[in-house]
Amino acid sequence: MKNIITILLILVLPIVAYIYISNNSNKTIAVTKDYNLPTIMTFTSTMCMDCQKIKSVLAEIEPEYSNKINFEYIQALDKSRKVKDAIKKYGVVLVPTIIFLDKDGKQLSKIEGFMEKDKLISEIEEVING
Repeated sequence: MKNIITILLILVLPIVAYIYISNNSNKTIAVTKDYNLPTIMTFTSTMCMDCQKIKSVLAEIEPEYSNKINFEYIQALDKSRKVKDAIKKYGVVLVPTIIFLDKDGKQLSKIEGFMEKDKLISEIEEVING
């Protein structure tokens, strides 16, 4: 009987954990603070290691630039119409993808994959300074 319970736990526990994580982390996170500022839209996924790395780099940078540029984080696996439309509009095919927008919402550049902190800061400075 103990073996059956152990086997069930080994099989069921990861499935329950996956469902819990998927339901709680696939929500769109939009942190738009000021519509008169440029925006960085970051498309990520909870199952992507490069996405987690880029989110930690952005978390380091964000406090310094929060009054100069908006940061938006979008879970690409979100099934909402808003996310699907954004993915289609910006041609997102892999994660992480970072879209740099000017203050009018016009796309300035798009970077797919992981980006080092120095390069990301350089891109942000270029967007801010025009």
